[in-house]
Amino acid sequence: MTTQITQAKLKDLNIIKLYEHYAALEKSLPLLTPESQDLAKAELETCANLRSEKIDRIHYAMAAHEDALERIKKEGDLITQAKRHHESQLKSLKGLLNYLRRVLPLDSNKITGRNYQFTLVKKKDLTVEITSDPEFWHTEERRRYCIEETVTTTKQVVLRSMSGEVLSDRTEPKTTTKVLPNLDAIRSAYQEGQQLPAGVKVIQEYSVRTKRIFGEPRMEMAPSEYPGQLLPKDSSAD
Repeated sequence: MTTQITQAKLKDLNIIKLYEHYAALEKSLPLLTPESQDLAKAELETCANLRSEKIDRIHYAMAAHEDALERIKKEGDLITQAKRHHESQLKSLKGLLNYLRRVLPLDSNKITGRNYQFTLVKKKDLTVEITSDPEFWHTEERRRYCIEETVTTTKQVVLRSMSGEVLSDRTEPKTTTKVLPNLDAIRSAYQEGQQLPAGVKVIQEYSVRTKRIFGEPRMEMAPSEYPGQLLPKDSSAD
């Protein structure tokens, strides 16, 4: 039984074409005979049903992409956490090597295991670690151990007509000021044995170079055998 007045393959039409087809067919109804109108109305109903199904598919597709984005975000958070964890563990292990450097003879800078040897080279500058906010240091501490950085940037804004005529030419200066720790002053005070602000620590760090010792094969030590508890709380070097 014929249920269409046109030859259009409705199931093959996308949603835009279905809307266009529905509108054109509906507009032609007054021009049709009663018998043809019945066929046209049946086709309109079929067209409307297919259109509704495709509209629902938009929702399904949006929901699928939203779920995918949420999973990607969670995966990104997990990757960020893993990155921070491994960075922290790496820092702790390097800190352990720095601590072990203290027990070596003064004329030695090598820590040797069965398969690997670490060479520690003293860094030129002492490392300053600050875990407190200089804004909350005492007034005298701020005077001695802080500097003020002022940055001024100037933006030039020129408006021209489409023919090139300058309509407006102005400059907009912007100045920002912030308080920063004076690392050189902190290092000097540390070397002189002076009291530093709370949350400030100065340590001697070493660059670590790793060398593989070639020889008779031995069983490798797994990374999990390095407990974080090995690193003492106070790992500052003398």
